[in-house]
Amino acid sequence: MLSDIFDIIKKVVPDQGQADKLKADIQLSYDKALTSGIEANKAIVLAEIQSDSWLQRSWRPIAALIVFIAIFVRFPLYHLSKLIVAYYDLNIYLPELADLPSDFYLMATAFISIYTHGRSIEKRMRK
Repeated sequence: MLSDIFDIIKKVVPDQGQADKLKADIQLSYDKALTSGIEANKAIVLAEIQSDSWLQRSWRPIAALIVFIAIFVRFPLYHLSKLIVAYYDLNIYLPELADLPSDFYLMATAFISIYTHGRSIEKRMRK
């Protein structure tokens, strides 16, 4: 992202010294914002770890379990049920499930990634 901005600055600002100063200012602002975000994330995770509330400490595992169950029931369990019904020729109606939107998988992937990262930070902070 910054390289695109720097390319635009290189094309728009004719004075090389002024362009370099502008690039340095943008890089410094970006680094400060990134550091600020990391510090805020650290403060949030510390507050969650030190909280007396069971729900506040456990919301990520609960949400991960819900995502896992949604995916597990959707695929292996549903298809296993269909195979059992077909193999034993059972007279059980299993509805055809509509495809889940691709946004669900994007959300699930993002959530699991964030959950894993958060757990890693928690474990490091507890030591």
